[in-house]
Amino acid sequence: MLRKYLPNLKLTPGMVLHFLFLAAGIWILAANRILFFQGNRVIKSNSVMNPSVDIPLETCRRPIFAILIILIVLAACDTVFSFCGRKAHEKRNLFRNIPTALLAFCFVFLNAVLSFFEIELINNYYLVSMDNKFKLINILITFALYLVFVFALNSVSYGLIAGNLFFFVWGTANYFVQKFRGTPLQWVDFSSMRTAASVADNYKYTPNWEVAACAVLTFVLVVFIGNRRIMPMFGKTVMRVVTRGIAAAILAVFAVVFFKTDFLADEGVWLRDWQPWYTYRLFGVESGFLEFAKASFPKAPEGYSQGKVRDIIKETKEYTPVQTDFKTDVIPENIIIVMNEAFSDLRIYPGFECSESPMPFIDSLKENTMKGELLVSVKGGTTCNTEYEFLTGNSCVLSPTTVVFTSFIKDNQFSIARTLADQGYRTVAMHPYKAKGWSRTTVYPRMGFDEFLSIENAFADAETVRGYVSDRGDYREIIRQTEEKKKGEKLFLFNVTMQNHSSYEDSSFENTLHVLNYDGPSQNAADQYNSLVRLSDEAAKELIEYYSRSDQKTLICFFGDHQPEISDSFWEYCSGKTADSLTFEEQQRQFQSRYFIWANYDIPESDGEMLSANYLSSVLLSLTGLEKTPYNEFLLHQREQIPAMNAFGYLGTDGKQHEWDTGDVSAEDGEQLLKYKSLIYNELTGGGGRDKDFFGLAESSGK
Repeated sequence: MLRKYLPNLKLTPGMVLHFLFLAAGIWILAANRILFFQGNRVIKSNSVMNPSVDIPLETCRRPIFAILIILIVLAACDTVFSFCGRKAHEKRNLFRNIPTALLAFCFVFLNAVLSFFEIELINNYYLVSMDNKFKLINILITFALYLVFVFALNSVSYGLIAGNLFFFVWGTANYFVQKFRGTPLQWVDFSSMRTAASVADNYKYTPNWEVAACAVLTFVLVVFIGNRRIMPMFGKTVMRVVTRGIAAAILAVFAVVFFKTDFLADEGVWLRDWQPWYTYRLFGVESGFLEFAKASFPKAPEGYSQGKVRDIIKETKEYTPVQTDFKTDVIPENIIIVMNEAFSDLRIYPGFECSESPMPFIDSLKENTMKGELLVSVKGGTTCNTEYEFLTGNSCVLSPTTVVFTSFIKDNQFSIARTLADQGYRTVAMHPYKAKGWSRTTVYPRMGFDEFLSIENAFADAETVRGYVSDRGDYREIIRQTEEKKKGEKLFLFNVTMQNHSSYEDSSFENTLHVLNYDGPSQNAADQYNSLVRLSDEAAKELIEYYSRSDQKTLICFFGDHQPEISDSFWEYCSGKTADSLTFEEQQRQFQSRYFIWANYDIPESDGEMLSANYLSSVLLSLTGLEKTPYNEFLLHQREQIPAMNAFGYLGTDGKQHEWDTGDVSAEDGEQLLKYKSLIYNELTGGGGRDKDFFGLAESSGK
């Protein structure tokens, strides 16, 4: 029938590809049709960002669904007609006709505007309240990247197709990362792709209607643009080389403006490190991404110099060791560290109620036990940053948004593992999952570990929960390590568990605890998380009971790496208010996990004392007869002035939380922070210029 009216129609690979795009669009609409016909979502009226904001186009979903179907039909018709007589329109050099070229670049700009609104529509409910200046900045960012694609490919058509796909993938990836982790996609995530991929199968990829609509619109645009065949811009080889040079020049200028200058900051873009999504929503996804990317590289503290570091070290070496009422000369045969995945006590929130205590055993621990809340620098993910703070004593305050393991650990690192190795301990790292996550196979040897046990070389036939090795199964491997070690051998074992890893939507798992007075969309996830914490508590009980019967002197430090990521509605229930209306003190609750230190010999007892991850290993060493490094002494002295801290603020001696880099920080505390930052920067970047006898023990192997 078509051949009767379109005699030149030929089925070509290009036409087949276009129809595959349109078929994908039809499938997306069919699979997600319910999203376009369900009840409207609303933003609560007590939002600080905009008290009366409405979700853009929320009431227009049904008409949008119909428009998308019409666009698919039109694109199909356009494909059929455009492939008739295709040869007559093949390979026109665009710049032979300057007015046409200018019109084409106007179309590139309009496409950039559309891509900006697509990426914001998917991710940013507050788009309607964004300042027009920031909308323009983000549109220009988008346009610049479109120009890179156009000139790099020497084709307006191919450049537009690449740009449309790129920005759709960016927006969608940001949406799912934000949904799963509670923080948006950031530059540092690209150095953690292997880790993300290893747990990606455990999430449910349910889009919102905006993702579905933008996917269909992107596919339709790809087809319409592909039908125009505006290619190439230049035909001659020399000019094709020139266009690639222009692309490189645009990219270089782009990098200089956004990474080497303070352009975005000068225009008013600021970072809320503990809530990156707030920055993204206020200033745009692209501006937020770029400004956080700039902050991801270590920056020397104000007034930093090697001479200043030497002065701080000299001052520290003259310190009188921190005096305590408790004295011990016990050298533990086993020092066992359990960093428990996503373990935290949500009872710190005023609105949280649970059917039973999630951790009755840990609540009951008293004898030879120190326990309390632990201040960390991450929430919902980036486990390795808490590892880094514990192992090294370095806070993430220098670069709050950076994944330290994958970005900064380029050389041998001083750590508690190296300190203990220098005192005769065999140092073993252990994680019942894939070894390459967070670059651990590279980082652990640089931290001074002799051995790394992972799912690939240990945990055979271990008990699992939701497909992960359970805490009980994990701890049995710990016990096996201490039972099978050589006679007289001292063991330092650093264990990172996996049982409680997100997501918390496994339908095969039976919840035993239930969150009360919450009926939001994450009810099951909240119940599942707290039920998993209860399993962790039961496994911890078995571990402690085993070593309480052991004749090996054993010191155990247990702590959570971060709180879980569940959903905004759940955290609003816990806090009693929306996330963007919390005070800084209330925000800091989101960065509290739980810790306890227990020994099967006498150690001091305390309950409720807040610590932070960067101090924990130094406190641990102070409970033994082992030698501490001068850096440990520096941290213990600093703790007397700044009792607990994370990347965003600190607990003062007045019992209040204070935010760094604000007028809320006293001159004395600010001066101490600069000293600490200088030492961290020196240890991270100093290489052979570091003072080995300060960060390590004398004659340390940490070179």
